[in-house]
Amino acid sequence: MVTASAPLPAVVRPAALVAVVASVVDLTFLAAFHVLQPDVDPLTTATSSYVHGTAGQASQVATLAAGVGALSLAVALRTVGRGSRWMVGLALLVVFGLAKVVHALFPIAPDGASTGTGAVHNLTGNLAFFVLPVAAVLLGSLVARATGRRVVGVLGGVVAATTVGVLAGDAVGAFGLAQRVYLVSAAAWVATCAWAVLAPGRTPTRGG
Repeated sequence: MVTASAPLPAVVRPAALVAVVASVVDLTFLAAFHVLQPDVDPLTTATSSYVHGTAGQASQVATLAAGVGALSLAVALRTVGRGSRWMVGLALLVVFGLAKVVHALFPIAPDGASTGTGAVHNLTGNLAFFVLPVAAVLLGSLVARATGRRVVGVLGGVVAATTVGVLAGDAVGAFGLAQRVYLVSAAAWVATCAWAVLAPGRTPTRGG
């Protein structure tokens, strides 16, 4: 159980702080690209395309930050809960984090091109996309109970909903917009989950 007065293991606080900072970095770069590359249509174009424009390498930094944030969150949550659901959720969060790190290192190919780098980018992107909502739903409710912060569970559901939204958006020509909403919800969930560990509520129960 995590309480407002209980001491945290030494590794938890720095790991949670890294997760919060990494999420802020991710969101900051995402917002900045809408100013730096106004020619990119946010309604239809994937955020990965920013890598080929002005300050494109910052796009890789943002994706890397998302991966580092998720991995740091997994470290911060390691001692918070227990049980099979908890372990599955943590494992999926680690898979998401590792996939995002690799995703950042292999940028998407230019439009119409077919490259090995682009193939790795697409594979890891899809992997990260589908595992995060499961991790967010499993861990969200458990972290909410363990810390007393209900918003973590709510945001876990939002991540799952926005994942479905991306699939629906793709079908109606609004993939870019739906993806951006998904990315914002993902970063918000990671940051809020980490913050819940740093500042738990007064009446939590054991997660598991």
